[in-house]
Order: sequence, then C-alpha cells, then structure tokens
Amino acid sequence: MNTKHLVAGAMALIMPLTLCLTGCSFGLINTVSYRYENGDKYTAGDREIDDKITKINIDYLSGEVKVRGTDTDNIKVDETANTDLDSDHQVHTWVDGDTLYVRYCVSTKSINFNKIEKSLEITIPEAQELDDFIIEVSSGDIDLYGFTTDSLYSYASSGNMNIDCSATAVELKSSSGNVGLAQNGNSDSLKVKASSGNVVIIQNGDCKSFDIDSSSGKITVEQQGTVDQAKIHSSSGGVNAVMGTVNTLDVDVSSGGITLEADEVKNLTTKASSGHSDISLNKVPETSNINCSSGGIDVRIPEDADVTVHLNVSSGEFNYNLPFEKNGKDYISGNGTAEMKIHCSSGDVTLNKI
Repeated sequence: MNTKHLVAGAMALIMPLTLCLTGCSFGLINTVSYRYENGDKYTAGDREIDDKITKINIDYLSGEVKVRGTDTDNIKVDETANTDLDSDHQVHTWVDGDTLYVRYCVSTKSINFNKIEKSLEITIPEAQELDDFIIEVSSGDIDLYGFTTDSLYSYASSGNMNIDCSATAVELKSSSGNVGLAQNGNSDSLKVKASSGNVVIIQNGDCKSFDIDSSSGKITVEQQGTVDQAKIHSSSGGVNAVMGTVNTLDVDVSSGGITLEADEVKNLTTKASSGHSDISLNKVPETSNINCSSGGIDVRIPEDADVTVHLNVSSGEFNYNLPFEKNGKDYISGNGTAEMKIHCSSGDVTLNKI
C-alpha cells in the first residue's frame, strides 16, 4: 500500500454558554456578554491542579488552545496575553469533583476585550486516561496532543483543528478551518463534519463506525486496521483514501475526483458526480457499485479475481486487460462469483489487473 503522499499531506496539516458579540472581530473583541452557571465558584488566572481529573470541559472564545499530555503528575493551566489582564479578563477554572471546567473569562453580562489577544495552554498527565473531553473554541486554533480519553468532542467555529490522541468515541465539528486528526488505537466511532476546509484523517487501529463529511474541501484518509461501516462524503473537493479492511465502504463526491486504494472492501459503493474515479483493490469486493456521471473510471483488481462485471457506459469507451469472457453486456472472469456494477454516463472506463 503506497501511503507516502497521504502521510506527507497529513503531516502538513496535523500541525454550554450564552454568547452575544457587538462590534466584534475575534482577537479584537469589543463588548461581550458571556454567561455560564456557577460563575462564583471559578478561580481566575493560571493555576496548578493536583486533583484527579477524569473529565475536562473547555470553552474559549478567541485564541489558540493547546492541550498536551506530558510526563507530569498535575494539570497546569497557563494563559498568555498581549497585555496585563485583571482577574475578570483572565481564564477562569473550576474543579467540581473529578471535572475540570475552563472558561474564557468571568461570567458577566458585559465585558470589553478591545485589542486584547489571549491564548491558552493546558498540560495534563499523559498517564491519566480521561472519561470525557469537550472543547469548544469560537475563533482560534485547537491543538490537542498526547492523551487518552474515552469520549472526545471538539468544535471550532473559525480555526483549524490539529488533534493527535487516542479516543474510543470521536466527534469533530468545524464551521471554517482545516481538520487534522491522528486517532491512535481502536475506537467505536469516528465522526467528522467540516463545513469549509480540508480534512486529513489517520486512523491507526480498528473502528466500528467511520463517518467523514466535508461540504467544501478535500478529504484525505489513511486507515489501518478493520472498519465495519465507513462513509466518506465530499460536496466539493474530492477524496483521496488508503484503506485497510472495510466491511462496507461508501464514498460519495459531488464535485471532485475519487482516488481509492484498499486491501479489502467486502461491499463497496462509490459515486463521483463530476470527477474521475481511480480505484485500486487488492481483493475484489463481494459486491461493488461504481458510478461516475462525468469524468471516467479506472479500476484495478487482481488478475485471478472471480468477478462478473455489469457494465453500463453511456458515452465513452471500455478497455481492459483482464481474462474476461463476454456475455451480452457482462464481462466474466473466473467463476464470476463477485458482482461488480460499473456505470459511467460520460467518460471512458478502464478495468486492469493490479
């Protein structure tokens, strides 16, 4: 499996409130209404926490947030700013049992952040496995590295996500910005929704459910291990995926091409409305449905594959170098056990040996 280009691309990228803004541009926030529960229980400013924390909940309005798993026994919260801050403008934290809450500033109906720029760094013991990690940043990058959690939820309204961690359940949402995730270890679910920006996913381990969706931006996936259900959808930008073993894989691109390499996919469906499909399969799927409205299709499978190809090409040529026997519109290799449907409305179709 050739993952060189995928890895290079991935490494290049993997680098609960009421909010009302008036006259605002993040980084230069003017008047803000920022309210949250139990505001009187929070502590202002940097701090070190020696309590055993299993849940972390972060809400930060503007600025980069870094969370690092390090060789340390305690949690440290450090904030930097371009000016001296009074206590109201400093980061606020509260430890409630085994839960650490982190908030951007004091809970207040009105506070002015004009020309104030802040960023936050939190270090946590890498040996501590968390139960739940939630982070939401309105404007700024999210950078998470080197920790383990059962559940991970990350939301960036405007900014890039750069995540390298282990989690059983992962959900990432981005309104505007690139998303880079290296998920290490087995997981139950991995769900990514990006409205605008490129998405790079590296999944090192088995995964039961895999769902990647980008409205505008290219999706790059490198998956090792076994996945039960995998869905990859790009409205505009195309998909480049290298997959291990997948039970059911569905790749849908509205505008852009599909490049797919896979060790084994048992049930495959691809659809490219406008763009070329280039598909290389080390083992022919039990069932496959490969569709292209405009752009053409290239498929490579083993020379000794037992497959029946049901071909429908409206405008274009069909070329192949496999030992097929033609039966009407069908092409049969070996005993023809596997069923492959190929439909192309406009473009050439080529079926070659891998």
